[in-house]
Amino acid sequence: MKEERETKENLIASAKAEFMEKGYVKASLRKICANAGVTTGALYFFFDDKEDLFRSIVEPPLTTLVNMLQAHFAEDEQILSLPTVYEKQEGDHDEIAEILIHHLFQNYDAFILLLTKSQGTAFADSLNQIVDMTEKQFAASARLYAKQKAGRSIDSYIIHWVAHMTIDAFVHLLTHERDEQAAVQQMKVIMNFIVKGFVEII
Repeated sequence: MKEERETKENLIASAKAEFMEKGYVKASLRKICANAGVTTGALYFFFDDKEDLFRSIVEPPLTTLVNMLQAHFAEDEQILSLPTVYEKQEGDHDEIAEILIHHLFQNYDAFILLLTKSQGTAFADSLNQIVDMTEKQFAASARLYAKQKAGRSIDSYIIHWVAHMTIDAFVHLLTHERDEQAAVQQMKVIMNFIVKGFVEII
C-alpha cells in the first residue's frame, strides 16, 4: 500500500513538471513515467489516460475553489436579503480575500496548469466558467441590493465587466506575485475597491 501511494505521488510530481514545461498537448507519458521511475504500463494502474492524470492534479483544488466561491456568494445573498440596507464597511471582504489567496497559493502548480497549460483538456475553459458563475452571482446580488435602494437600476454590461475584473485580479496576483502575504494585502485593497465601486454603480 505504501509503495503504491509513493508510486502514485511520484507519477503526479513527474506529471506536474512535464505539464508545466510542455503543456498538456505536448506532454509525454513516456517521459512522465521514466522520470517517475515506472513503466508506462504502471501508469494505467492508477490513471485511465493522460487527461485523467491531468485531472487528478487540477480537479480537486478547482472543485474546492468553486465550493469556496459558492459559499461566499450564498453568504452575500443572505446579507442582502436582510431587511436592513447593506452598507459597505472597510475590510468586510478581507476574510474571503485571505481564504481564496491562501488556497490559490497552496495549490499554485495546479492553478498555473489550469490557467496556462490546460489547452486540449476538459479544463481549458475553467477560467471562463468561473467568470460566468461570478457574473450570475453578481447580477443576483445587484438585484437584491437594488431592491434596498430606491431608484437603483442594474446595468448588465457593468455586472459583466466587474465579474471579469474581479477574477482577473486574482489571476494577476497568482501569476505575478509569489509572496502569499503580499498577495493577500494587495487583494484586500483590490476587494475593497471592487466592492465599494460595485455598490456605488448599482
